[in-house]
Amino acid sequence: MQTFLGKTADHLFHTYGMEELKDIAVVMPSQRGILYLKKELAIRGDRPFLSPSFFTIEEFALQMTDSVLEDPIDLLMEAYACFKEVDSKVDFDRFVTWGQMMLKDFDTLDLYLVDPSALFSFLSEAKSIERWGQEYGQDHADEWITANTQAYFKLYDSLLEVYIRLKSRLESKGTTYRGLAYRKLVELLEAGKSLGFKQIYFVGFNALSKSEETIIRLLLRENVAQTLWDADEYYAKSKHHRAGNWLKTYANPADPAYLSRGPFHWMGRDLLEKPKEVEIVGLANPSAQIFVALEQIRAWQSEHGDLEQVALVLGDESLLDSLLPYLGEFKDRLNITMGYSLKKSQVFSLMEMWWSMVPLEKYPVSLVKALKEHPLMNSVKLPAWKETDLYLSQVPSGGTIFISSSSTFEDCLKALIRLLTDILYKTDKDDWDSESQAILQALTVLDKLEEIAQANPFISVKSGQALCKQMVQQQKMTFEGAEKRSLHVMGLLETRTLDFDRVIVLSLNEGSLPGTRKRESLIPVDIANMAAFSLPTFTQADAVTSYHFYRLLQRPKEVMLVYVQNDSSSAEVSRFIRQIRYDWAKKNPHLNLREPAVKFSSDEVSNPEITLRIEKTPELIAEIKDVLARRGLSPSSVAMFASCSLKYYFSQIVNLQQEKQRDDEMGADVFGTWVHKVLELLDKQMIASGGYEDGLNVAQKKALIEPLLAKAMEEIKEREGNFEVEKGFNYVLQEVAKTLLGTYFDQSSAWYEERIQLLAVEEEVNTVLSIPVGTEMWPIKMKGRIDRLDLKGGSVLRIVDYKTGKVVKKDVDAGDSLAETLRDEELKAKLFQLWMYKFLVTKELQKAPSERKEFLQGLEVDRISIEPGIISFRNFDEKVLSSPLEFTEGESVSDFIQESEKLVQYWVKSLVSTDQAFEKTVNIDQCTYCDFTAICHRNV
Repeated sequence: MQTFLGKTADHLFHTYGMEELKDIAVVMPSQRGILYLKKELAIRGDRPFLSPSFFTIEEFALQMTDSVLEDPIDLLMEAYACFKEVDSKVDFDRFVTWGQMMLKDFDTLDLYLVDPSALFSFLSEAKSIERWGQEYGQDHADEWITANTQAYFKLYDSLLEVYIRLKSRLESKGTTYRGLAYRKLVELLEAGKSLGFKQIYFVGFNALSKSEETIIRLLLRENVAQTLWDADEYYAKSKHHRAGNWLKTYANPADPAYLSRGPFHWMGRDLLEKPKEVEIVGLANPSAQIFVALEQIRAWQSEHGDLEQVALVLGDESLLDSLLPYLGEFKDRLNITMGYSLKKSQVFSLMEMWWSMVPLEKYPVSLVKALKEHPLMNSVKLPAWKETDLYLSQVPSGGTIFISSSSTFEDCLKALIRLLTDILYKTDKDDWDSESQAILQALTVLDKLEEIAQANPFISVKSGQALCKQMVQQQKMTFEGAEKRSLHVMGLLETRTLDFDRVIVLSLNEGSLPGTRKRESLIPVDIANMAAFSLPTFTQADAVTSYHFYRLLQRPKEVMLVYVQNDSSSAEVSRFIRQIRYDWAKKNPHLNLREPAVKFSSDEVSNPEITLRIEKTPELIAEIKDVLARRGLSPSSVAMFASCSLKYYFSQIVNLQQEKQRDDEMGADVFGTWVHKVLELLDKQMIASGGYEDGLNVAQKKALIEPLLAKAMEEIKEREGNFEVEKGFNYVLQEVAKTLLGTYFDQSSAWYEERIQLLAVEEEVNTVLSIPVGTEMWPIKMKGRIDRLDLKGGSVLRIVDYKTGKVVKKDVDAGDSLAETLRDEELKAKLFQLWMYKFLVTKELQKAPSERKEFLQGLEVDRISIEPGIISFRNFDEKVLSSPLEFTEGESVSDFIQESEKLVQYWVKSLVSTDQAFEKTVNIDQCTYCDFTAICHRNV
């Protein structure tokens, strides 16, 4: 394969020879293209020689105008100073949010040689109103000018003066920004400036800005420039193909925009004539793309060796994070040309966490704990605290973490610099890694910001923090490539001027390739599109992406194009895929287009190579026996086993527990515990005062809600954490709790005609059964904790369970057969819970009165009926949700016990059956709130 850069090197050698190359200059779109063109030239030389002068287009403009690029932070501050001169009321806190956008617009205006006076005056109040008036036939358009319109247009009135002042300031300093350098070079060339080269070659460009076109055109007229293009007739000679939007005119000698001296070099027919194997693959989710791409690279490496040039192009560059852990097997040929954003580094997350605490008057323990647990904070000592503390009681007066609430932005920067420097110095040289490099790079930005803060004390902590985040996340770390670079991981833009033997492109979806139509500019799109200005918008951006994509496909022998395939509009297949199917495939008779189906099982969608299955060995069965005797069989554990046996294994057998995260805001679990505790305290108060429900009327109960909420929070804080309930979301939950409890007291007072006697609150009942397993009798502990036990009308023993979530009738419906329903694979956990409560209380009542729980000693099992039920705080209309818990109609107590023991035996045998391994559920909905998704590699 003859590459574009190889062809360019041949042309330069043929035209000038080895001795004259030193007299020419080569200007290219990127440094990467320059590197590879130099290599191509070196291959062709049979002895040492002086190479041409190489420049990127930006370097060329800077050097030819003898300018220095202004530092981005300095440029922003210079722009603010200019704006302050024009409008003394402008506030830096607000300016920092749109100042970068303004500078980007200035850069664009200069790149496209737009007259700023014409543009900004056009946008000003008078001209805009005049234009609207003419459009709508209004004779007195000035009547539309109101106070609001004046305020709206004042910004545009200021922008022109700011632009003029900024340009003057930079010229006096001898600095510039990119667009201004291009404009200045145009002006110098128009004034007759000589650039001092025999010839200047512009190689591999497309979609030039007006200033770039003008620079090249002026040099062509002086016979000191040549252009070399990488174009293909498939798109460059098509009326409708966007990839050729610019090349159509650049390549047409009859067009005033023709950009060549003599014959146009070069227009190929690779996309129309060359044999190509193209495979289009649709996959169910983004992560699956990685494994398909890696498998294809392995196949190509096995078939063709590791010397062929392969490009893995990431349409969605965020895939790099997921890809990096799997690239180690290719390290000897790997070349990652994409920069790794500091935004994805640990130091950036540490800085964000640190800024969230600075400067505060008091320091929440939750934030300090999160900071302490950050991976980079191992070497930093923090003060101790108690688990029940909301805020640190004693905070050091200075240092790197805790600084005064009156601290300036400069004070904050000094503290942050000390913290990161301390972390860096405590890193052993043998442990220096990419994170250490990221810290070093972040410190470079912070040092510059400190210099800015010293010179501009008006920068507040708030705006300084925003500025710091902007500047740090723009930084990128570069990867070091292998000596033998043949596998390139890159973004589409980095493929400019490069060619590969084989190519894989991932994330060919709308929003990735081509990208989103998001446009950040102070200039309205309808104004930018006007012929008088012709500024770039998303339409041009789409065309540029289209050119890079099709240029990438010109020379490779094999191409794999991968997209995410689902029903979401955000993952719509790229228009490029459709164009290949319906246009390119018809125009190239030598194109072999395939679309194979790739399927993964439901368990492997998230990670195709991982399967987790725990077989029940004799040793594991012995562990299960021990667990059932010691920890027992509870309603929650059986429900867990039925929903996901692997979850049961992790939780009950291995005894894994997720560390409880302390947070300022209580979650649903803590809220439920809180409400339960209030009801427990109230029920205990009624038991102590006589034991009857009507011992307190509704008004008395409602009056106790607030004090009981406070007391309940105090009692649960050791286990659940302390929460401030007078602010934020906790306050909302407190009001919800008041409403729910008040509604419950109001409605439940009318539920019963019989008098209710409270017997017990928050009581644990248990029993031990002997269950046959094989040739052995296993002791099985059965246990449950009852929220409330009461006696209705002296003959109905109720076991009441409170639920703060929603429970409906079908959740406790026994169906046609209680035995079958309680053995179903899709177990009704709440029905199972009610059955077990009845079973445990019945077993307790079978004991001699003196051996029973005290609150059951006065009851006869044959003279009462037992009714377990649920009160759902999200469904008071159902009152107490229950179901007839009988295996057969009119069964005796002994029959109920016998059938219940058979049910226990069924679940024990299921637990130990060697035919059923512990494995993850096929119902991914069960994984949403599971603690073990990371272990079993299931993303939900």
